[in-house]
Amino acid sequence: MNTRTLHLILSLGYLGVSWTLLLWLHFTTQPNIFAHFIAIPSLLLFSAYSAHQIIRRGL
Repeated sequence: MNTRTLHLILSLGYLGVSWTLLLWLHFTTQPNIFAHFIAIPSLLLFSAYSAHQIIRRGL
């Protein structure tokens, strides 16, 4: 297994865990405009960007 494949597996694992936890947080919190429309979507985008950086640069 080369480093590119290893980084891809690590990135997808990170993305799966973080998005699962954020979706769980989205459905378990009380209705709140800030949390549901600003904070959680921002965290989803930032975690996707972090996963992209893991693929590009490694750890």
